Amino acid sequence: MAKVDVVEQLRTLNEVLARTNASDPERAEHARRALEFYSIELAGAASSLSIRDCADKLVRLHLGADEHPDLAFAHWHVPTLEDFSPLWIRQAVVAEMKKLAGRHQSLLLVTGLRESVCPDGCYWTQKRQLQFDLVRSWVEDLACAWVTRGSQLQLLII
Repeated sequence: MAKVDVVEQLRTLNEVLARTNASDPERAEHARRALEFYSIELAGAASSLSIRDCADKLVRLHLGADEHPDLAFAHWHVPTLEDFSPLWIRQAVVAEMKKLAGRHQSLLLVTGLRESVCPDGCYWTQKRQLQFDLVRSWVEDLACAWVTRGSQLQLLII
């Protein structure tokens, strides 16, 4: 697997969020420019950005400060673990889904899944791809099972 580019992940997240109804196009453009500036300034140096911290800030930028009270947001950053047991994933996803309960619209952002399946210094193999697909499927199934009836859930896994 190629080294994870946090700026590229943030660009992708920004573009996805820009296409939601909750986002202001002007905010998306400001985020694009900020990410482009940071990318130029970084110019090959080691990035000090953390997808965990920056993703929260980017989503908050798009959603605004309490401008969308009907839209709930939860972010789960998958920690690096050796074992991805269904019980562990269930507990984490259910905890995040409970934060979204009772809202008409909700957004669940999952980050760090690829990095937890394939830590730095490891190769992306077929076995890791199968494990990634399995865990992603568990997350999707759990999110669907725990979403409040009649609500709209957007699930982003990057």
